[in-house]
Amino acid sequence: MRLRDPRLLKAYMMLAGINQARLGRRAGCSRQFIHMLLTGEKRSCRPDVAERIEEAVRVRSGTLFTVSERTVERNVPHVRPVGTRPPV
Repeated sequence: MRLRDPRLLKAYMMLAGINQARLGRRAGCSRQFIHMLLTGEKRSCRPDVAERIEEAVRVRSGTLFTVSERTVERNVPHVRPVGTRPPV
């Protein structure tokens, strides 16, 4: 999932009265990771972390993060052609 805008995350953190350490604990990641999102050093995270961040700052799903192409590629199951066997 890709963070739309670090400034938006910071604004919602301020409104929720939550600091980097507390957000990290609630989202299941480190304070340093939250800091990297806020500074723009990191722009993406796993979908479950994005969901927990949005829950922690009390916003609707999709407000802070958007689905990235990379996330879509990871979630597409590998399909074997009909009549082929998996490698041994």
